[in-house]
Amino acid sequence: MNTVQHFQIGADLHTHTVASTHGYSTVNEMAAAARETGVKLLGITDHGPAMPDAPHLWHFHNYKILPHEICGVQMLYGVEANITDEFGHLDMDEHELSFCEWVVASYHTSCVQFERTPALVSQGYRMLCENPLVDVIGHPTTAMFPFDYENVLKCFQEAGKLVELNESSLQWKKGALENARIFYALCKKLEVPIVLNTDAHYAGLVGKTPIAEQLLRDLDFPKRLIYSLDPDWIAETAAKKRKMLSAH
Repeated sequence: MNTVQHFQIGADLHTHTVASTHGYSTVNEMAAAARETGVKLLGITDHGPAMPDAPHLWHFHNYKILPHEICGVQMLYGVEANITDEFGHLDMDEHELSFCEWVVASYHTSCVQFERTPALVSQGYRMLCENPLVDVIGHPTTAMFPFDYENVLKCFQEAGKLVELNESSLQWKKGALENARIFYALCKKLEVPIVLNTDAHYAGLVGKTPIAEQLLRDLDFPKRLIYSLDPDWIAETAAKKRKMLSAH
């Protein structure tokens, strides 16, 4: 089994700019940092509108003006959309998401009002799987949103959703690292593909995943299940989705 020793992620697919006001760097600064750390494909995924610090929807509508290569780094423009309830609804509809090349879907405590029981969070994730526009499930191991890991992972797998291993979450979110040891061991067992993202809110953090890498080494996690090591595959997958959207 080709397992993790040391590696550089080729794609960092969850980052935030100054457009999310608790981000601290511009698009150009993020791209320059990606180049310095060896990231070939950078996803800009500022927060969807339910988050208190989110940009206006025009931010996403205007992605068309941005270049798809900055500082020699291929750019992918998307959103971290918010899952708003126990039914898997997002804070952006199909029309709004059509402006985005990459969609991370995440639960945040500031964007929900339902009782966050394992049964209801699990239901929300399962129903989210019905949304074909979602590419990645964002930071699923925080303590604030408990769910039935094994059953929901099977749903993610069947629906073709990538599961994120989030460096920022491991470092800063309560319970995330402890939960991650269980969760990503199950990803290995069930052969659920993951992407390794920084969730960087500052350029100096782009492409740097030491805690996540150590976790994967501890789990003897197979490289073939880490899809962010292959930026070309990610770019092709995103392009296919854009083609699908334009056909509707």
